[in-house]
This record gives sequence, structure tokens and C-alpha cells, in this order.
Amino acid sequence: MDDVGQSIGAAGLALPDLPPAVPERRGGLRVGLALGSGAARGWAHIGVLQALTEAGIEPDVIAGCSVGAVVGGCYAAGKLDRIETFARALTKRRILGLLDFQFGRAGLIGGERLRALLDRDLGPYTVGDLPLRFAAVATEIATGHEVWLTQGSLVDAIRASYALPGILEPLNSGGRLLMDGALVNPIPVTLARALGADIVICVNLNGDPRTRGTVIPAHGCPRAPPAPATSAAGWWARLQARRALPEPGLARP
Repeated sequence: MDDVGQSIGAAGLALPDLPPAVPERRGGLRVGLALGSGAARGWAHIGVLQALTEAGIEPDVIAGCSVGAVVGGCYAAGKLDRIETFARALTKRRILGLLDFQFGRAGLIGGERLRALLDRDLGPYTVGDLPLRFAAVATEIATGHEVWLTQGSLVDAIRASYALPGILEPLNSGGRLLMDGALVNPIPVTLARALGADIVICVNLNGDPRTRGTVIPAHGCPRAPPAPATSAAGWWARLQARRALPEPGLARP
């Protein structure tokens, strides 16, 4: 298997193999797209790209993560209509038909059937030969580093970016095992900037506020004495005592 061109995207590390800067656009700024992860919701990226095209906005740079790398890579190769046809034709039976289950390996699904579909339309393409700048984000298993895939096989770059840990087998690239980029950079705005974009339009499909972590207002503050928990009155007293505690990081006047 050919190695995928890589750059480490962690802070403080050099990025020697990034492609040359994008040439200055005549009469305007360079526009970048950051297409994030989102599993099946990622097909919404197709509609975003179509809406931008209808509005006359053509990106110069696309940075993709996970399913965002799939849609972004297809767009960069001029195959957006093919991925739309595929997404619209998906049914439960067809999805099951794409899952080549395996046991005793690094992933539950081998992913060869998915690779065959990508090879059919994207096999001849390399990342560096695309008509616009494209890169995908992956995660190195051994170190947890963020890896930017800027060269090499387009299919391998996409596969590495969507290799969900424990589900799809990771991609071996130059001795590195690469998996889903959503673990380190689910919306790769930083990558789009590094590739030369002046303005970045990002698509976040995981922004549901209900998924935020719980706020613990009593963290690091003195606790109120516990109240009896044998009645509704005791429960109400404990709740009122917690509300009376100062919020962390805020000084009392």
C-alpha cells in the first residue's frame, strides 16, 4: 500500500511537507471550507456544497474530517453528483451489504467493500493532483497526534479519516496506524487556515447544546451539611442549600 502524505498538526511541531501556498485569487480572498464529522448526518455536507455553488461561491481549499473528508474529497475530484446518488440510494439492506464483518482484527468491519466503492470513482486521484487544495484529518493511534493528509492516494486519505476506532480497521501508512480524525479535530478550521484560506466556512453537524457536559456549581467550594434524605422535605432542603453556594470562579462582593 502506498504511503499517504502526512503532516503532524499538533502545536509546536513543524509542517515541512505542506504543499506550496495557494496562489492569490484575482480580485478576492481565498475561501476555505471545513467539513466536520457527523456520521450519517455528514451527507448534509452535500447540500451545503450545492447551496454554495448556487450562490456562486467556489472554495479554493477544502479540509475534511471523517464523513466530511468523504464528501469534500468527492467534491474536490468533481464527483459530488456521484456521492449524492450513492447517499440517496442507501437503504438498510444496502448498508448491511457494505459491512464485511471480521473477528480477531483491529476493527469489526474490514472496510474493503467501502474501499471498492471509493476506488471505482476516486482510485486514479492523488491529493496533490486535485484541481483545488484538499486535505483530510486523521489521528495516529500510538501517539494521539493530529495528522494532516496532504499528499498521496486520495482514497487512502479519506479511509484514514473515517476509520472509526473499534468499528473500521485503521489504515497503516508508513508504519503509522491512522484512524478517525474526529478524535482530535472534528471541525478542521485550523487545517483550512494552514492551507491558505483567508475566510473559512465551517460546517458543524455536532453542535447540539444538549450534549454539553454537566456544570457542577459546588466544585471546589465548601459543602453544606447533608440533610436527611428520608422525605421530600429533606430533598428540598438539600436543593436549596446547593443553590445558596457561590458559583466557582466568582468572588462575592
